[in-house]
Amino acid sequence: MELRAYVRACRRRWLWLVIPVLLASAIAGALTLTAKPAYQSSMILFVSAGTGDPDAEARRLNSYIALLTGPRVAQGVVAKIGDGQVTADQVRAALAAQVSEGTDLLEISATDPSAARSREIVTTAASVLVTLAKQIAPANPADGGPAPNISVLQDAETVKQPSGLARNAGFAAVLGLLIGAIAVAIREAAGRTVAEEDDLRRLGLGTVGVISLDGRDGRGEHPDQALAEAFRRLRSVLPGITDGRRGNPRGRALMLAAPGRKAGTTAVTCGLAIALAETGARVVLVDANLRSPGVGRYLSLDPAPGLAEVLSGTARVPEVLRESLNGRLAVLPAGEHVPDPGGLLASPRLPATVRTLTERFDVVLVDAPPLNGPADAAVIGAVTDSALLVVRANRTRTADVERSAELLQRVGAKLAGAVLNALPRKLPTGQAWAAAAQVPPAEALIPLDEPDEPDEPTPVSTPPAPRTPDGVVRGRARVMKAALAGSDLSERNGKAQIIDEEPEKPGEPEGRKDGE
Repeated sequence: MELRAYVRACRRRWLWLVIPVLLASAIAGALTLTAKPAYQSSMILFVSAGTGDPDAEARRLNSYIALLTGPRVAQGVVAKIGDGQVTADQVRAALAAQVSEGTDLLEISATDPSAARSREIVTTAASVLVTLAKQIAPANPADGGPAPNISVLQDAETVKQPSGLARNAGFAAVLGLLIGAIAVAIREAAGRTVAEEDDLRRLGLGTVGVISLDGRDGRGEHPDQALAEAFRRLRSVLPGITDGRRGNPRGRALMLAAPGRKAGTTAVTCGLAIALAETGARVVLVDANLRSPGVGRYLSLDPAPGLAEVLSGTARVPEVLRESLNGRLAVLPAGEHVPDPGGLLASPRLPATVRTLTERFDVVLVDAPPLNGPADAAVIGAVTDSALLVVRANRTRTADVERSAELLQRVGAKLAGAVLNALPRKLPTGQAWAAAAQVPPAEALIPLDEPDEPDEPTPVSTPPAPRTPDGVVRGRARVMKAALAGSDLSERNGKAQIIDEEPEKPGEPEGRKDGE
């Protein structure tokens, strides 16, 4: 894993670093505070080596240190104390000695939970060391100089040891950080997911756009405005889809599909359809997910015949088209549940249906089922002009994206790129942010939950949609007020145009304007 990728992974999974640090620090702090206090008693001994050779004096001091911390002094201390409450191993663990640099002073100390016991151990050890030094030192040195001697320069002083809370907590925090960093590395290596546009580019996909909200976790001041702008940016950079019928008598059909479930495909498709319809283009939204349809839940459309009936031959396209968002968007719902969706989509009527829609509309957006599942999405991709992958940030695995792109390539689908869905799991509803004196607000779709999850509660439904005299069913979408220019699509001379209108007054019938 590259360093930059690892840093990004740590930023995404910062809780994996913070939690081990907090736990380790808390455990170390609790153990330190609950431990018994320690007392240290120290004495200073003066060692006279009896020779002028500095090396010989240093060797003799080191020999005394080894003797003091060895078993012979410890056994002598236990024998002198004689209360049976301390062992030789405990004495050896408690005793320590060091030489003051540049001097002949030997500092010995003993640490014990009892102040009296630490003082008794260090004084007894000094007495035993003095006795042993006299026993092993020659009485008459060969050079005729004075014999080596050890004398007590400073009696025992006892102090309470500091708790070391800060030190122990710091060491534990470093250890916790190391554990968290290792866990992040293992998690990224075991199940690497797509987190940002650079990850898609490394997979060889041309990223089209990112659907995200400003602010941390989408908690900006105006989340609905940020969401609308994100879909407008996606609309502006889609290759070829925004050209309409320029130089082509037919419209363009674009399939949106994700490698797996719960990637927000329906949310992105509906939002893109709204953004395209805002430009005046004639847009139809096709729910081709016959196994788990979601467009109807987003747009609060009542169950009615749709694509399934068209493919089975029991209905024609004009009979099942429905209007949403006050006629600005046409919808071809999934239709009734069918026992064999795969076989129905593989019928010859599917390419004929797509061709019929492209002859009537400028843009045909197809909400397709996941690619890494049944062959439904592959069949749909073969009859549409291009395909757009919807990738869920920090959820979709890179291996699944690679398999999906390879599958589309095998069936001959043109991959337009990928859109990174970086929306939070639950979108905030926000406040009404368009002032009354500004451009009159229009109704825009704001997805509030994941439509790909059939176990989530469905949006509050509206009353049954009435049928107009021309037989087209009009459904009302679940919407929020957003800062989109107030506009309606009307057919004039066979072309869709945008006309400004004032917001409808309360109590007036839908579609009625002043002066009518």
